[in-house]
Amino acid sequence: MRELFWTEDKIAEAQKFWQAGFSAREIAELFGSKKNTVINMAHRNRDRFPSRQLAPRPPDAEVSAPTRHPDRVTRVTLSGAHVTMPRVPTIDGPAP
Repeated sequence: MRELFWTEDKIAEAQKFWQAGFSAREIAELFGSKKNTVINMAHRNRDRFPSRQLAPRPPDAEVSAPTRHPDRVTRVTLSGAHVTMPRVPTIDGPAP
């Protein structure tokens, strides 16, 4: 059997870096591993590696509307995802 990469000592050290604000990529470079190994380890130890939420946007912050292209349309798939596709004149009518 293969030796485990993430020992308890390494996990505790990675936890300190995580709490200090290091990214998964930076932690991986320190340990000589890959970003996904750090992400997977953090996922398995979620109690020690809490999720990092983005700072909430201030209510008065301006949000720019997405750029509309006359040759593209947005459709909703069966799963509810919004996708941008080329305009089909026989379905969507002429471009505005």
